[in-house]
Amino acid sequence: MRTTELIRLSCRATCLPLVASMTLPVLAEQALKMPQDIEYLLEDYCFTCHEDGTEKGDVRLDNLGELSLEARLDMLNRAHEQVFLSQMPPPDKKSQPTDEERAKLMAWISGELDAHGAGKLEEKLRYPAYGNAIDHDALFSGEVEEAAYTPARRWLVSPQIFNERVLDVFELEGRDRMRPLYGVTNPFLLPDNSGVRYYDNGILDGGHLLVMLKNADWISAKQIRAARVKKGEIKADEFPDQKDRWAPRSTPEAFETVILKDGAPNDAELEAAIRKQFQLVLRRDPTTEELSEYLDLARSAVELGGNTEGLRQMLVTVVLDSEFLYRLEFGAGEEDGHGRKKLSPREAAFAISYAIGDRGPDAELTAAAAEGRLETREDYRREVARLLEDPEYYRGEVDSSLDGKHYKSNETAHPKIIRFFREFFGYPASLRVFKDGARSEGKYSNPDRGTQGTPGWLTLEADRIVTWHVEKDRDVFKTLLTSDEFFVYHNMENEQGDQTISEWRSVYERLKDTPWRTEPQKVLDEHLEFLKTIKSMRIVDNSKPGEIVNYMLFFEEHFGKGITPFTRIPWSHGYYYHHAPFYSLPPTPSIWRYGSWKSSKVPELESEDFWDYPTHQPFRIANRKGILTHPAWLIAHSTNFHADAIRRGRWIREKLLAGRVPDVPITVDAQVPEDPHRTFRQRVEDVTADSACWKCHQHMNPLGFAFEMYDDFGRYRLEEIMEHPDNLLEKGNGKTTFDVYKTAPIVTTGELDGTGDPALDGEVEDAFEMIDRLAESDRVRQSIIRHAFRFYMGRNEKLSDSRTLIDADKAYLESDGSFKAVILSLLTSDSFIYRK
Repeated sequence: MRTTELIRLSCRATCLPLVASMTLPVLAEQALKMPQDIEYLLEDYCFTCHEDGTEKGDVRLDNLGELSLEARLDMLNRAHEQVFLSQMPPPDKKSQPTDEERAKLMAWISGELDAHGAGKLEEKLRYPAYGNAIDHDALFSGEVEEAAYTPARRWLVSPQIFNERVLDVFELEGRDRMRPLYGVTNPFLLPDNSGVRYYDNGILDGGHLLVMLKNADWISAKQIRAARVKKGEIKADEFPDQKDRWAPRSTPEAFETVILKDGAPNDAELEAAIRKQFQLVLRRDPTTEELSEYLDLARSAVELGGNTEGLRQMLVTVVLDSEFLYRLEFGAGEEDGHGRKKLSPREAAFAISYAIGDRGPDAELTAAAAEGRLETREDYRREVARLLEDPEYYRGEVDSSLDGKHYKSNETAHPKIIRFFREFFGYPASLRVFKDGARSEGKYSNPDRGTQGTPGWLTLEADRIVTWHVEKDRDVFKTLLTSDEFFVYHNMENEQGDQTISEWRSVYERLKDTPWRTEPQKVLDEHLEFLKTIKSMRIVDNSKPGEIVNYMLFFEEHFGKGITPFTRIPWSHGYYYHHAPFYSLPPTPSIWRYGSWKSSKVPELESEDFWDYPTHQPFRIANRKGILTHPAWLIAHSTNFHADAIRRGRWIREKLLAGRVPDVPITVDAQVPEDPHRTFRQRVEDVTADSACWKCHQHMNPLGFAFEMYDDFGRYRLEEIMEHPDNLLEKGNGKTTFDVYKTAPIVTTGELDGTGDPALDGEVEDAFEMIDRLAESDRVRQSIIRHAFRFYMGRNEKLSDSRTLIDADKAYLESDGSFKAVILSLLTSDSFIYRK
């Protein structure tokens, strides 16, 4: 036996300083028993070293007894995680344990930790950062035979579901569901990192309660307002807050009966009010116990505060029930041979509806649950397929917060499907990256009060192209990654755009040879009847001759040069459309180009090349290929001042290649040093070349460097602007002229690895070649499906979910790349149906 030798437990491959040695006698003394073969595995495989080969932080045998049981269990937890993540021994070690040996070591460590109730790995694996911890090849090998299930859970609702539940309380339908409710504050904030964010591991806390107390007061007051007006307790135009003048058109009859009654309500009337509030808030009838409890509460409250206030206190209490903020999924009935229970029909109805959208079950799904038609897998399939084809029930904006000057988020039949892709790709993070506008020659506007600036426009247009491909529902993953067509400035349907341009061109051709510059009033008078027929110009009389000058200047700069103008005149939208350069497209005119029509002579404008606007969209843009070259994605995965190869590469590794990159150790100062003579890529290569850094950066840098062909604004480039004072060539004023710097050629070569296919792995010339190879990878397709699993299940996958993932992948392939087929497969899987 090797009880006198060091048994080294390693830290992460990043060399955190925690290493310990253990011996059988000491372990046995602390009730941690180690078989000889496990001792051997620990000794031979579980260690790490300094780069110079010296061992780190060993605790000698004579000192180990000084460690407490808590400290030793902590060491085992660290070892447990490292072995599970295949970081013990470090991957570059030639001597690696076999799968059997690793499983044996894992089983022993797990057993010892479980015996003390000290295991932490299982809890960690529930969080998004550990989503890729399960071996990808094992998940899709088909060898796992364990029956799939989801743990029974109370799952906090998402911000979107919370909003819909509040709308349900007021029984709002149609366009009324689009209204924001002034007095309701959403108590939940999801993390803003790129990737699936809505998990089942959140819990209610005191902060949520404080917010809900205010919400419940507001909701209850609005619920009974119409009845109070009818009784004369308040006036119809009386509002505590003049900014909040919305009110429901009526009060539910059961509530109105209590408020309008002269004397105290009887038990039957109070019971009717309680039942109604339960239906509105919790979408169910109260149990016998609940009805008795709430009836006692209502009687007491009415006695103390009168009918109106007594009723309101009961309404508040139901709104504060924790079930209003949770989704309950425990399963019901007898356990099957695997210890699993099916979701109850009611649970299944809500689970299906909340997976597809943010609203609770529609009438047909509710009826299916109540009538025993939501029991079998085929029942699930029937309802899921129906709801996926329903064009109206879940219809809404993709992101109601994306609301800026002259634009709103686009509507679609199933906004939650689009939300999966926007969370997966992470491009809305562009809204949180601050940029120096002068560096973009004044074209970039940061989000500010009342506007989401340039990244708002870009995020909106990314949503539109994602929606376009998802609604076509064919080869969705590949087209999102490789399509070179995009929406830019698209403010009307293609046919309407053609009509507008045709009308404008007819005006230009008719007036171009008239004295519109010097005698605009005369021209307007002579051609007024014709101009009235041009609906897109909205000229109704001859009172504004200056409009003719502005229109003709605009037309001359486009039709006069043989190009098509954007289908909205600049002064009508306040010159907010100026983000085309971030697609590397020419600009559109600004207000400063136009002279005053009142001048004796309108000056000639300096020639400038503007964008030849395509009315038919989406349209092809040169030097772009898929969502990873969309400026919203490129900005989201950049820093304030630089394109970020590390961030872009990490995203590809973790989201497309199902890999893991450890977080930066707290002992590392992750800064790229300044050097006026070297490009950003060269400086990154220098600072990450050290072997300790390269252990992680080898998984990111080669992937991200291929995207150096785009700067941090998302613009295509062949040269990098060397923005350093030493490289300044010409100073600008920051408004109409801008700093000019030396440039240096960029290098776009990179390397793709980890696809599992030797034909795809290898050096690439640029981002285009990398994207094409990624789009052909089975691993990439399967990785996206893994993330879809997390989005629709609200948790990370486990090995037991192997069959669910394989079936979803098969459904995608057999349906010619339909994402709806993936959803249908996931929502009819054992992982979705069963709880344990």
